[in-house]
Amino acid sequence: MRSDSEHIELARNIKQGHRPSFELLFRRQYPKLCAYAQKFLNDMDDSEEIVQELFINLWRHHDRIDESQSLNSYLFISVKNRCMNLLESRTTKAKHAKVLWYLYVVKSTETDNAFQQLVANDLEKDLTNALEHLPNGCRRIFELSRLEGLKYQEIAQRLDISIKTVETQMSRALTRLRLELKEYITVLLILSILK
Repeated sequence: MRSDSEHIELARNIKQGHRPSFELLFRRQYPKLCAYAQKFLNDMDDSEEIVQELFINLWRHHDRIDESQSLNSYLFISVKNRCMNLLESRTTKAKHAKVLWYLYVVKSTETDNAFQQLVANDLEKDLTNALEHLPNGCRRIFELSRLEGLKYQEIAQRLDISIKTVETQMSRALTRLRLELKEYITVLLILSILK
């Protein structure tokens, strides 16, 4: 077992930009971190990608390393968080895909209206594009609310932020989405009247 002083020295060297120390850390921890990520993801390619991105990020920001904290703990916690984020992102995308499938494929084939299908396809693309242009935090809050159906209190607890922040970010998201999708409002109103 390696001593605490050796870990502190390794972290200090990496913080100062000593590449051999970073490579030593990589060789020691990479296999363990990949195996740890694999437990969450059940996919070795994704696991390796997450660990590689973590090390790339660590080296890019090596000057920010906190020598007083365990580098090993930081690495394992970071891998877990990245795995959870990836799984959550996949879940959200899957739910989003199910909603879109129902609204734009099932519903439009039921009515068999080519114009509605065209509008639905365009709306789907523009909605996806509009969501991607929202700031990350704002988009995350919108997705948790509208796609996962969480209440503001639940979102605040999950993201460890205040309810007021959730309300403000939701207001911003809705305002921006209304502006970016305003051309569809008239079309959707007309379609609803024609049904």
